[in-house]
Amino acid sequence: MATALALHQSRTWLSAAARLPLSRISLTAALVPAFLASPKPFTWAIPSLPSLLELFPPWLLAVPKKKTSHSRKAMRSANKGLKDKQNLVHCQACGSPKLAHNICPKCYRELNMEWKARNRTPEL
Repeated sequence: MATALALHQSRTWLSAAARLPLSRISLTAALVPAFLASPKPFTWAIPSLPSLLELFPPWLLAVPKKKTSHSRKAMRSANKGLKDKQNLVHCQACGSPKLAHNICPKCYRELNMEWKARNRTPEL
């Protein structure tokens, strides 16, 4: 794509220079690089390919033949389910099982009930 664009730009520039009067061409020829000012126009050398498919490896163009059904997707992702917790410990206050580095649900419930009871009764 970039080679075609560069080739197109060089052709349009050369054709624009050809439309200028001869006095201007000599002036612009001094400012033009030598490889563009040569009588032979600059062209990109692209090797001849029988098809563009030779540029890409075959695995790049791999496309599934049919849509994967919901059932097949669900069966494939069935192994991604929840795993058993490995970080269970006993609460030091009540002895019930809890996650490590988390507050015990039973102790939290008792604390929460005390806080709500304290907030309900107006302090005098």
